[in-house]
Amino acid sequence: MAVIGNLHSLSYLFSKTLPLQELYTYLCNATNPQNAISKRILTMKNGEEKFDIGFGMIAIEQTYFLKNPKNAFYESHVKYVDFQLIVKGEEYFHLGDPCYFTIQMPYDEKRDLISYTPQTKNSNLLLKKEDLAIFFKHDIHAGGLYYQDLQETNQVYKTVVKVPQELLKLKL
Repeated sequence: MAVIGNLHSLSYLFSKTLPLQELYTYLCNATNPQNAISKRILTMKNGEEKFDIGFGMIAIEQTYFLKNPKNAFYESHVKYVDFQLIVKGEEYFHLGDPCYFTIQMPYDEKRDLISYTPQTKNSNLLLKKEDLAIFFKHDIHAGGLYYQDLQETNQVYKTVVKVPQELLKLKL
């Protein structure tokens, strides 16, 4: 299941390999207002830009306004693990196990995407500035959502790094 927490509290996860150390450096730079990466993200208009950060990892820097949970888009990925970091703002996610969903669109290898329709209610998760959510292939997620304590007009600035599955060696 997903790993969720403050980026700096999760720093121990990134020390095992050079690619993960590079990923952590990128993520820290994204949260440092003095760094060019952070400035680039925070000056974006509505939309996204992709950047190759090495070792097959792709950063998708983006900003958008929150949407109604009724319009949530549920997804998962097979080849890549999502590292989603909030740079500014906050957003809700829906998160759930595949047993609570039906497949809406089968796996699209080109987009590394499966989309779903929920069968039941799922967990709600609030991410704030410097929070990191790591979504693995069995973590169906939908982000960019607002609820009563957040408004539709709230804007989120974030980066989503697509990390090839083979770069991660998960051992408990």
